[in-house]
Amino acid sequence: MHDIRCLQLRLNQYSFPYDMFRFRAAIIEKTRRQAPLFHNHNGDKNYVYRYPLIQYKVTYKKASIICLNEGVEEIHYLLQQPDMQLRVGQHINDYEIEEAQLYRFCVKISQHPFHYSLLNWLALNQRHYRRFRELENDETAQINLLQSILTGNILAFAKGVGWNVENRIHTQITEIKHLKTLPYKKQNVLAFTLNFQSNVSLPNFIGLGKGASTGFGIVKKIRTHANHSVN
Repeated sequence: MHDIRCLQLRLNQYSFPYDMFRFRAAIIEKTRRQAPLFHNHNGDKNYVYRYPLIQYKVTYKKASIICLNEGVEEIHYLLQQPDMQLRVGQHINDYEIEEAQLYRFCVKISQHPFHYSLLNWLALNQRHYRRFRELENDETAQINLLQSILTGNILAFAKGVGWNVENRIHTQITEIKHLKTLPYKKQNVLAFTLNFQSNVSLPNFIGLGKGASTGFGIVKKIRTHANHSVN
């Protein structure tokens, strides 16, 4: 059991998921690269491999920023700017904060499963992709591989927010809703949209897996009578 700080900022401009790389770049330039959590680089070139504590995504069709723990403090580098005029690609717009939610969330292992949807999850690196294709005639083995990767992604989130998980994490994919190819870093990659259940409580709208900082792998809790009663 571990408390984390969460801040969800939803801005007033409608946006699309494919804009999030450019939206992220616009925010980084607006903050003049003063805070590394906005971009996960040390200096100009050295990328830091860690779970992103500031994430850029679309929620309710609007451009949004999700901040966790230290990211909640560092967002002041954006909020202290004299305006929120951003150049996203070729478009310049004046952004305003439409809604802000600041809260604490308890991540924990529960005896009861929580049910989630997972949108555009980039599960497969090159090695996993080859293995997934090798298993194309064995759907059960493919699901087991994806569940193992998903568990690893949840553990990466836990490490990123400072939670030392002492009990075993269980994940079960209950439905793969669709699979499609999306562009990611000048490559076409497989993106899974699915439902799963886990014994881990996760905050809404966090990202899991590759591209978590730019709107891939968005988690959203599916409300059921069972998990509503344990929250």
